[in-house]
Amino acid sequence: MRFRIKYSKGGQAVFLGHLDMLRLWQRAMRRAGLPLAYSHGFNPHPLLAFGPALAVGIESRAEYLDGELTTPLEPAVLKDRLQAQLPAGLEIRQVFTIPRQAPSLTAIINAAAYRVTWEDPPDPKSLKEKAKDFLSRPAVEVNRRGKDGVKARDIRPGVYQLVVTPEAALEMLLECSSRGNVRPEEVVRAMDLEDPLRVIRTGLFNRRDDNRILAPEELADARYMTPARGDSALHEKVEIGE
Repeated sequence: MRFRIKYSKGGQAVFLGHLDMLRLWQRAMRRAGLPLAYSHGFNPHPLLAFGPALAVGIESRAEYLDGELTTPLEPAVLKDRLQAQLPAGLEIRQVFTIPRQAPSLTAIINAAAYRVTWEDPPDPKSLKEKAKDFLSRPAVEVNRRGKDGVKARDIRPGVYQLVVTPEAALEMLLECSSRGNVRPEEVVRAMDLEDPLRVIRTGLFNRRDDNRILAPEELADARYMTPARGDSALHEKVEIGE
């Protein structure tokens, strides 16, 4: 039985790195007594796979984790047993089964939504002008440090949406895939804005060629091929408006 967990990450848990999270979930699943399936070979390990890594210090409302059991369990039972073993700050929002042949999270997720807020919010009108100016630019280059030193990269193609809310929060939909990703702090700096007080990842999605945006749970319900179940549900999950 393959299962997918959707969970939120907040509180002190935001300071846990990706490897810390992997070890934490493995321990929690063992303590919960889940019949985990293991890999074969010299060093067997639980068959667990996470979605795109979340930067340390960023909250999230929608992280995902895939796993496999040797004996089927009802999703509600799995959720209750596992939640009881998790520390404060990690809350399971949904557990659902997925087909054995379903694509991995890294294969389907290619976009991430973020919400950025400031302690002293900028003027909404000015923020809208900065967002409009950013989206009008043919290219936006940022410097990234890697193994080969600092290199310039054009992030503009990976910024899909920028929305300014009435309370002067900035909501964005950015590329987040195996081919590349755009970081919310890069967009903020390119817009010549102060460093934010808070950054929340509000969703992970599959952005299709026809611009439909589907959450992993929608893809599971739709068997990975058919359209979403209606625009109203789609817009609620996107959470960033038009």
